[in-house]
Amino acid sequence: MMLKRILFIALCSVIAFQSDAQNMRKVLKKRTAEACVYGNLGYYGNAHWGAGANIHYLHGIGRKRQTFSVGMGLRANVFSSKKRSYTTSSQALTALNPGGADTMYMPEVQTNTLNAYIAVKIHIKRGVDFFINTDIGGINFGDSKDGYFRSYETDPIPPGTKYKTEPYAFNMNMANQESYGTIMTEAYGSFRLNHVLKWRLGVNYYRNEYKVDRIVPMNGKRFYQNHWMVMSGLAFDIRWHKTMRQTQYFL
Repeated sequence: MMLKRILFIALCSVIAFQSDAQNMRKVLKKRTAEACVYGNLGYYGNAHWGAGANIHYLHGIGRKRQTFSVGMGLRANVFSSKKRSYTTSSQALTALNPGGADTMYMPEVQTNTLNAYIAVKIHIKRGVDFFINTDIGGINFGDSKDGYFRSYETDPIPPGTKYKTEPYAFNMNMANQESYGTIMTEAYGSFRLNHVLKWRLGVNYYRNEYKVDRIVPMNGKRFYQNHWMVMSGLAFDIRWHKTMRQTQYFL
């Protein structure tokens, strides 16, 4: 009887220890859940700007310091600009064109985007992190705009041949110049202001694409332009109470 009691107590101790260990691993696993509102602004040639909101969830890698975290998010963004010259999207058609990429002049640009993205966080020190993210794909919607085609071969007198354009409906990141639609990539620092709020400051690289209502010879129907902008935003730590509990374990 005494031996059975000892074995029973030992078994209960092992089960309790395993349960505590599992709970501790949950506490020690870094998780990042944030929602953010932001604005971005660029100015080369002329002004271009945007605003949006995103939300993401990241999971720490490893068991100790967990310097790196990876995850996914969802981003809604509005982009506006004026007097921009978009170029032929198809690299294959551009290579066949002796004069290189042609131009679709856009007097006005306005695109609304909803994309999913992947994100990586690098922990620097307590309250300071560095993030990189890039869109995977999603959808665009926006009003039709007038565009004016200008060929390097014919060099027409401005404004050029008029076309109806609209944002390319679907977005897909191909990790090169052959991507489709609107794709954003960001790099920014995150600085904790208090238990709940964080300030973000960085840059974003924004690829915006429009399509025309009919095929343009030697150019197809898609035209794009890349934009660099400064980004600043205010993020909300959705799980701030759990984040504060973890600060006793991490620097």
